[in-house]
Amino acid sequence: MPLLFKVNTFFFCKKVIGVNGPLLYTCHVKNEEEKSIAKHSKVGFIIALLLTCAGGFLEAYSLYYRGFWGMMMTGNLVYGVAGIVEGTPIKLLTYIPVVILFTVGVFLARLIEDKIAKNNEKKYHVIELSVIVGLLLVVMAIPTIFDPETKNPDKFAWPNIISNGLIAIIGGFLTKSFASFDEVPYTATMMTANMGRLAISTYDAIFGEEKAKSGKAALKYLVIILLFAASAIGCYCFYYFVYKHLEGEALVSYFPNLTLMLPLILIASSLIISAQRKE
Repeated sequence: MPLLFKVNTFFFCKKVIGVNGPLLYTCHVKNEEEKSIAKHSKVGFIIALLLTCAGGFLEAYSLYYRGFWGMMMTGNLVYGVAGIVEGTPIKLLTYIPVVILFTVGVFLARLIEDKIAKNNEKKYHVIELSVIVGLLLVVMAIPTIFDPETKNPDKFAWPNIISNGLIAIIGGFLTKSFASFDEVPYTATMMTANMGRLAISTYDAIFGEEKAKSGKAALKYLVIILLFAASAIGCYCFYYFVYKHLEGEALVSYFPNLTLMLPLILIASSLIISAQRKE
């Protein structure tokens, strides 16, 4: 009898059919549960990849087409408070509202999670991704204000500030509610933390006790970082090789926003996957 409890596989359970029903039932349930967990983990990683690609593109878009970061709040905070020292309130009025809107995004994400979705992960993911899609559509309708000679964005123009404020809210949503996959913490918008986790996971994969688990985590972090960089490069290539050569005020003002179709498609795909995801 002790051997029956020690050998706990689906194959063995089929051999003892009709001999020990409860053991067969226990083994079968455990096998299905493990399959469900593995599938849930795979889907979570796919969503993380889609959102990371969208995050990299949005970060580059906010810099190249709106003049400053829309999701990296450390730099915005530094530039904003520097305006106080320099005596240039325009900097304070440009960067600090975006920092505040990022925290508003985190607050709203928590509100949806706790009060509306009642901590149902599938429900609040669907609601928040829907809100993000709506915010992106609004950003696409706001023209880019630029210098007609250099075609560099005017970071102090209100349309650009408003656009980056909306992107900051998106960053807040992604930071709060899409912060892990397979119990592995990550961020889809800022790579500093991911790089640190990559280094730690790599060390643990070499010297730690759970080498296989740490190695898989390190590989996933590496993929996320590279994908973020690749999407940012894609946005920059469009800016450098296409946008810089456009003529006509209307074309230059609105055509860059068409590039937001890529993150829009990626986030919409995440929405569809999340909606079909089993509890």
